[in-house]
Amino acid sequence: MKTTYLTTLTATFNPFLATAKIPRLILSSLPASAHRTVKVVSKQLPRNSTEPSTLEMHFKDGKTLKYSWALETPESKAAALAANKKVEKVQLRDIVWEVDRHARVLSRQEDLKG
Repeated sequence: MKTTYLTTLTATFNPFLATAKIPRLILSSLPASAHRTVKVVSKQLPRNSTEPSTLEMHFKDGKTLKYSWALETPESKAAALAANKKVEKVQLRDIVWEVDRHARVLSRQEDLKG
Protein backbone atom coordinates (compact mmCIF):
# COMPACT_ATOMS: atom_id res chain seq x y z
CA MET A 1 0.00 0.00 0.00
CA LYS A 2 1.43 3.36 -1.07
CA THR A 3 1.25 5.83 1.80
CA THR A 4 3.07 8.69 0.05
CA TYR A 5 -0.07 10.78 -0.38
CA LEU A 6 -1.87 9.80 2.83
CA THR A 7 -2.05 12.50 5.49
CA THR A 8 -4.32 10.99 8.15
CA LEU A 9 -5.50 7.49 8.97
CA THR A 10 -8.12 7.04 11.69
CA ALA A 11 -9.22 3.60 12.87
CA THR A 12 -11.86 2.83 15.49
CA PHE A 13 -12.49 -0.78 16.43
CA ASN A 14 -13.41 -3.25 19.14
CA PRO A 15 -10.51 -5.74 19.14
CA PHE A 16 -12.76 -8.49 20.49
CA LEU A 17 -15.06 -8.55 17.45
CA ALA A 18 -14.49 -10.00 13.99
CA THR A 19 -15.43 -6.66 12.43
CA ALA A 20 -12.10 -5.24 13.66
CA LYS A 21 -10.06 -7.49 11.38
CA ILE A 22 -9.65 -5.14 8.41
CA PRO A 23 -8.87 -1.95 10.40
CA ARG A 24 -6.26 -3.90 12.39
CA LEU A 25 -4.71 -5.32 9.21
CA ILE A 26 -4.54 -1.86 7.62
CA LEU A 27 -2.76 -0.50 10.70
CA SER A 28 -0.32 -3.40 10.72
CA SER A 29 0.40 -3.07 7.00
CA LEU A 30 1.65 0.51 7.34
CA PRO A 31 5.39 0.71 6.79
CA ALA A 32 7.50 2.03 9.66
CA SER A 33 8.45 5.11 7.64
CA ALA A 34 4.78 6.07 7.19
CA HIS A 35 4.48 7.15 10.82
CA ARG A 36 6.63 10.19 10.02
CA THR A 37 4.31 11.50 7.31
CA VAL A 38 0.92 10.01 8.20
CA LYS A 39 -0.97 11.04 11.31
CA VAL A 40 -2.25 7.72 12.68
CA VAL A 41 -5.13 7.82 15.16
CA SER A 42 -6.26 4.52 16.62
CA LYS A 43 -9.16 4.18 19.05
CA GLN A 44 -9.99 0.89 20.71
CA LEU A 45 -13.58 0.47 21.86
CA PRO A 46 -14.47 -1.38 25.08
CA ARG A 47 -15.39 -5.06 24.97
CA ASN A 48 -19.15 -4.50 25.31
CA SER A 49 -19.33 -1.76 22.67
CA THR A 50 -21.72 -2.21 19.75
CA GLU A 51 -20.33 0.66 17.65
CA PRO A 52 -19.21 -0.36 14.16
CA SER A 53 -15.52 -0.54 13.29
CA THR A 54 -14.52 2.40 11.12
CA LEU A 55 -11.59 3.34 8.94
CA GLU A 56 -11.08 6.85 7.58
CA MET A 57 -8.24 7.94 5.29
CA HIS A 58 -7.43 11.49 4.18
CA PHE A 59 -5.22 12.28 1.21
CA LYS A 60 -3.12 15.35 0.40
CA ASP A 61 -5.59 16.51 -2.25
CA GLY A 62 -8.47 16.50 0.26
CA LYS A 63 -10.12 13.23 -0.78
CA THR A 64 -11.48 11.15 2.09
CA LEU A 65 -12.20 7.42 2.08
CA LYS A 66 -14.55 6.19 4.81
CA TYR A 67 -15.37 2.57 5.56
CA SER A 68 -17.52 1.02 8.27
CA TRP A 69 -18.11 -2.56 9.41
CA ALA A 70 -21.00 -3.38 11.72
CA LEU A 71 -22.09 -6.68 13.18
CA GLU A 72 -24.72 -8.38 11.08
CA THR A 73 -27.80 -9.10 13.12
CA PRO A 74 -30.88 -10.98 11.92
CA GLU A 75 -32.76 -7.66 12.02
CA SER A 76 -30.23 -5.88 9.80
CA LYS A 77 -30.22 -8.77 7.31
CA ALA A 78 -34.03 -8.75 7.17
CA ALA A 79 -34.12 -4.98 6.69
CA ALA A 80 -31.61 -5.19 3.81
CA LEU A 81 -33.65 -7.94 2.15
CA ALA A 82 -36.90 -6.03 2.58
CA ALA A 83 -35.39 -2.91 1.01
CA ASN A 84 -33.79 -4.95 -1.80
CA LYS A 85 -30.40 -3.49 -0.90
CA LYS A 86 -27.30 -5.37 -1.85
CA VAL A 87 -24.81 -5.17 1.00
CA GLU A 88 -21.30 -4.98 -0.39
CA LYS A 89 -18.61 -6.31 1.88
CA VAL A 90 -15.37 -4.39 1.54
CA GLN A 91 -12.26 -6.50 1.87
CA LEU A 92 -8.66 -5.59 2.58
CA ARG A 93 -7.58 -5.94 -1.06
CA ASP A 94 -10.35 -3.53 -2.13
CA ILE A 95 -9.09 -0.84 0.24
CA VAL A 96 -5.44 -1.35 -0.74
CA TRP A 97 -6.41 -1.22 -4.42
CA GLU A 98 -8.34 2.04 -3.92
CA VAL A 99 -5.48 3.68 -1.98
CA ASP A 100 -2.93 2.62 -4.61
CA ARG A 101 -5.18 3.79 -7.45
CA HIS A 102 -5.58 7.22 -5.88
CA ALA A 103 -1.82 7.42 -5.23
CA ARG A 104 -1.19 6.74 -8.94
CA VAL A 105 -3.62 9.51 -9.91
CA LEU A 106 -1.90 12.00 -7.59
CA SER A 107 1.50 10.91 -8.88
CA ARG A 108 0.41 11.54 -12.48
CA GLN A 109 -0.93 14.96 -11.52
CA GLU A 110 2.42 15.86 -9.94
CA ASP A 111 4.30 14.66 -13.03
CA LEU A 112 2.10 16.76 -15.31
CA LYS A 113 2.61 19.87 -13.20
CA GLY A 114 6.35 19.39 -13.52
